[in-house]
Amino acid sequence: MTTQPTDTERLSRLEGAYEHLATKADVAEVKTDVAEIKGELGTVEARLEARMADMESRLIKWTVGAIVGASAVVAVIVRLAP
Repeated sequence: MTTQPTDTERLSRLEGAYEHLATKADVAEVKTDVAEIKGELGTVEARLEARMADMESRLIKWTVGAIVGASAVVAVIVRLAP
C-alpha cells in the first residue's frame, strides 16, 4: 500500500510545477513576437500582391500579342488562298 505524501512533499511538487508555467512577461514577449510577425507578413503580402499584378499585366500583354499575331497569320492565309 502506498503512503500519502506529506504536506511538504506536496508543496515541493507544486513549486516544481511552477517552473513550467508561463509568466506575464513570457506572455507579453510572445504577444510582441506575434505582432512583429504579423507586420512582416503584411509586408510580404503587399510585395506578393505587387508581383502578382505585374505578372497579370505581362500575361495579358502576351495573350493580346498572341491573338494579334494569330489574326495576322489567318489574314495572310485567307489572302493567299485561291
